[in-house]
Amino acid sequence: MLAISVAIATPGSAAVGCGEETAGAHCRFENAPAQISDTQIILGERPHPYSELLAPLRFTDSRGVLWTAPSATLTDGASIPTIFVPLIGDPRSPEFLAAASLHDAYCGLGNEALPQYHQRSWQETHRMFYDSLRAAGVPATKAKTMFAAVYLGGPRWDDPSRSLADVPEARLREEMERCIAFIEREDPDLAEIEDWMSRREPALRVSQ
Repeated sequence: MLAISVAIATPGSAAVGCGEETAGAHCRFENAPAQISDTQIILGERPHPYSELLAPLRFTDSRGVLWTAPSATLTDGASIPTIFVPLIGDPRSPEFLAAASLHDAYCGLGNEALPQYHQRSWQETHRMFYDSLRAAGVPATKAKTMFAAVYLGGPRWDDPSRSLADVPEARLREEMERCIAFIEREDPDLAEIEDWMSRREPALRVSQ
């Protein structure tokens, strides 16, 4: 068994959690740190091996919604689309593992049989990824950048009209570079990042 330490936010902590304004019972992990098997599983042509969660992981987001990753959830610790790794860096750091495990339970490869899989919208699921990163102590700018990456390049399973699956990878990388610059320049909140990207989506689809 491999146990990975995750920093847990507590009520009243400064500059941690889903946001500095969040307090109380929201933005909390239960049963953390994430515990994963040291047995590696290869899925398809994915670049990184997967491992199973050995114990359930629970997280309450900034809205008070409970998210769960059950035992046997498969995770590679990297919810960031592979095409964005050169821009963001390797996301398989221990501080990202709990967030990645939760995100994978709801939309990750190999978890299609879980009751959680695709049970909430892609927007809710990607926002939870941001919240859980912040609750694990990831700095706001880094968490916003990782959120933008899964929002832009991640799955959109219940909204085919907004799919970007056919946009060329080079075009998506260019868009991600622009988004990173926007985040660093403007320090937007989550809603502003979503609005910025949704307004630019039509032009991305034209480039398909």
